[in-house]
Amino acid sequence: MNEKKRIVFQGTFDPFTNGHLAVVKAARAVFDEVIILLLVNPDKKPLFSLEKRQAMIEASVKDMPGVSVEHFDGLLVDYLKAHELSACVRGVRNSTDFDYEKQNHFLSQKLYPALQTLFLPSDPQWECVSSSAVKTACEQGTLPQEWSVAPLRLLKTIIHTGGKLPKEWVPEPVLRELKKTFPKLLVF
Repeated sequence: MNEKKRIVFQGTFDPFTNGHLAVVKAARAVFDEVIILLLVNPDKKPLFSLEKRQAMIEASVKDMPGVSVEHFDGLLVDYLKAHELSACVRGVRNSTDFDYEKQNHFLSQKLYPALQTLFLPSDPQWECVSSSAVKTACEQGTLPQEWSVAPLRLLKTIIHTGGKLPKEWVPEPVLRELKKTFPKLLVF
């Protein structure tokens, strides 16, 4: 009997972006089950509650068999050990992400030698999309449809157009919650 291949995609996901969703889809193409794990990070002040983030992610992946959403208040390695898992996936947008994620992998592997991390390069369209960029643009008040992958273009967009953010950056359930949180947000 074949054992299911399972992998964990961990993060705070505040909010969950289409870049995150692309990682889930890519991992699901290789693994039988992808567990999106919301970790509690005491160093971050989330925009959305843990429950709201979980609900948004669940709504974003509801039509994806083999994908589940859980949360955990503790170290990733403790969750992995408790659930007899050893594989994690990380999306990397650039070399800075890769260096950061590689360092986290090696530190975590010291605590849990069985840990293996799959690094998935981001599609270029998501290179500059991050939860922080989404929040910054929403705080500025606009959400345009257009998007360029060039980092300089992102900076110019945020500075020169009042914080415009493409609606393609986030799944529809997340967009609905952003509109509730930022009632003056313009979407075009």
